[in-house]
Amino acid sequence: MSDSRLDASLRLVSDRQRRRILRRLRDDPTGTTTLEDLLDDLSDGGVAPTADPPDRDRLSIQLIHSHLPKLNDHGVIDYGRDDEVIRYRPDEGVETVLDALPADEAQPLRDP
Repeated sequence: MSDSRLDASLRLVSDRQRRRILRRLRDDPTGTTTLEDLLDDLSDGGVAPTADPPDRDRLSIQLIHSHLPKLNDHGVIDYGRDDEVIRYRPDEGVETVLDALPADEAQPLRDP
């Protein structure tokens, strides 16, 4: 893997939320989910089931305007805003970096 490709992969997975999104998609046998299902899965991670709706709204905004576009631009997902379907596209560089990192799924998907 070239240095620039490694750097891009490291930047992509440097964010805990993006790592959780990638691992969630990677672990799904179909590699596909909807935005609503992803929100359900991620907002329950370490958060009480009765999570405050503004927190879910904030997470939705982060996904739509930051994390999903970055993952899409890198080519590791296909995200159609019209149908809100997210499809995982394995990337060797990202896979290598993810596999080298400890799993952090037990941590809440929220900014401190």
